[in-house]
Amino acid sequence: MYNNIIEKRTVNDGMHSVVLEISGEEYNNVYEEYSDEIALEILNHHLESRGDDGRPSDVKIKYENHNDMVKIFANLHYLDNDHTS
Repeated sequence: MYNNIIEKRTVNDGMHSVVLEISGEEYNNVYEEYSDEIALEILNHHLESRGDDGRPSDVKIKYENHNDMVKIFANLHYLDNDHTS
């Protein structure tokens, strides 16, 4: 599942936002429910695997039935962070 995530980023007035898109089928092969805690786990794994030291906040998950897509929304903070090891 982690290899098939589409990532979209925006920056507005210094605020970094990210949206991760995962097919509903792939998500449901691993997880049985949609929760913000699972979304944070997925997002943290995604960031770590890319060496990204952004710190997520306001993490939300949404399932879109019409296109069988799971979307994870979050803000990423980069100032005053310790580098991710």
